[in-house]
Order: sequence, then structure tokens, then C-alpha cells
Amino acid sequence: MKHNNLIKAIISLSLAIIMLCSFAIPTFAAEKPEETVEPRWTSIANMHIDMAFDGTQGAVSGTARKQSTADIIAGTLYLYKWNGSHYEYITEASGSKTIGTLGISIDFESEIGVQYKAVFTVIAYTDNIGESETIEYYETCA
Repeated sequence: MKHNNLIKAIISLSLAIIMLCSFAIPTFAAEKPEETVEPRWTSIANMHIDMAFDGTQGAVSGTARKQSTADIIAGTLYLYKWNGSHYEYITEASGSKTIGTLGISIDFESEIGVQYKAVFTVIAYTDNIGESETIEYYETCA
């Protein structure tokens, strides 16, 4: 019985020493190297697509706002329709702005029951470095 108590005491003392030593060991975060290359995802503030139908008249618009640090923002809005097996290209519109929000719109003849897809691709430049982003939107004419 004394032998078991001695083993328990030695194990408890060993664990206590290990725990105390772990708190005594300093830890340091790695420093960031001086020549780290980081992406500059700061040119595009936000992007959005809206699509609406009024009977067989459709309208789609894409808006994008650049950050104040960006020099220019440009975009292209593409319109497609589902033909049963794949999306068929209909038309596109492009534009660019140096001040304010970029807005591009397309009016089109739509067919009831057909799904349409809008793709908005935007690129904004800050110090001649371009940042691009693409978003998609799907809606069915009802």
C-alpha cells in the first residue's frame, strides 16, 4: 500500500514540474519578412447585379463602385439565355468611370419561362495594378 502511494506521489510531482516548466518557456510569434508580397485587393468596393421582367420586356443592370484610392473602374455586363442545353449569348454592354459608381444596363426582349443569366466582370486600377472580379446572377422570366 505504501508502495502505491509513493508511485502516485512521484507521478504527481513529475506532472507538476512539467506544468511549471511549460509556463517558464517563452513563446514568440514569427516576424513578418521585409519582402513579403501581398495582394492589393483594395480597388473594388462593391458590385451588384439586378434583373427585372415586365411581361416580355427584360432589364438587367450591373453597378460597381471603386475605392477612393482606385484611379479607374471598367466593366462589361454579359447577358445569356438558357436554350434547354446550354446558355446562349445574347448581348453585352461595357463602360468605365474615373469618378463615382459605374452603372451598365441592358434592355432586352424576354421569353416567359426562360432562365436568363447575367455576368458582370469588373476591373479597377490602382497605380496601374488591376484588380478584377466577376459575379453572376440568374433569374427566370415569369
